[in-house]
Amino acid sequence: MSKLLLVLLCCVAVSCVSEKPLEDVPASPQSPEKSAASDTPKNGAPAAEAVREAPIPHPSSDCQSLPAGIKLPYYISSASVVVIGFLKTCQTEDGSEGFQRGSSWTAMGFPCTAGRGRIDKKGDNTPSVVTFHLQNSCPMQPGRTEDVEAAVRQKLPIPGDSRLIAYYPLSVDYWEFAETPEADVGYRPEIYTPDAITQNWQKFTTKGEPLKLRLYGRENAWEPGRKLYEVEAQMVPEGRSRFRLQVNAAKVLSEDEKAVVRERCEGLRPKRECGQVFGP
Repeated sequence: MSKLLLVLLCCVAVSCVSEKPLEDVPASPQSPEKSAASDTPKNGAPAAEAVREAPIPHPSSDCQSLPAGIKLPYYISSASVVVIGFLKTCQTEDGSEGFQRGSSWTAMGFPCTAGRGRIDKKGDNTPSVVTFHLQNSCPMQPGRTEDVEAAVRQKLPIPGDSRLIAYYPLSVDYWEFAETPEADVGYRPEIYTPDAITQNWQKFTTKGEPLKLRLYGRENAWEPGRKLYEVEAQMVPEGRSRFRLQVNAAKVLSEDEKAVVRERCEGLRPKRECGQVFGP
């Protein structure tokens, strides 16, 4: 009985010595992400709060402007295109006129600048009347909107997220030849005075000398304001029955300039419908 008790006491003693205490058990290793997240910088600010979102920009910072001295509508002579304006306008922080970031814009071209303008004559060798058709369907140059965008962006720093939404022709409402007395309402310039036929028309057909004229009209679209443009141009012959319009300059008329042109129109005899062009 005493031997059995001794054996039991020895087994208990050995078991107690071989078992390690809990605080000595090594902890399981932490993952790097967990360790980094639990670290605290020396300045006392938690790492998760050290990275903050950028401040929200002021709403007016979305209002952009073109370089100083460039005011829309703007004529680009190298492209024969007028940049009309942006659909969403605004004022920059300094009070200048601007456009909203990403706003679409519109442009205007001129009929028959790609050629194929039709010429009609009454009479053969020495016609009594020669008519040049400048209807809106006459092709323009540039002809494609992507070509217009490329040409305009070479001259104006229009942001890439602002796209050309409409490109349309000048709608000719009134015209005047620069070197002859002919002038009228409409889109079909005509030569009919004897001197113009025997001199200007003959030089146009035999020597290829251009016919200089002034065109007045508006954008053929829904652009607000309906500004009246003056276009200095010339018609260049392309064979005996075709012409090409070459634009030299274009601008928006002020109210005073518009009144001067209207006075010339109202002075024509017989009386023309000048109110259709210049208003009542």
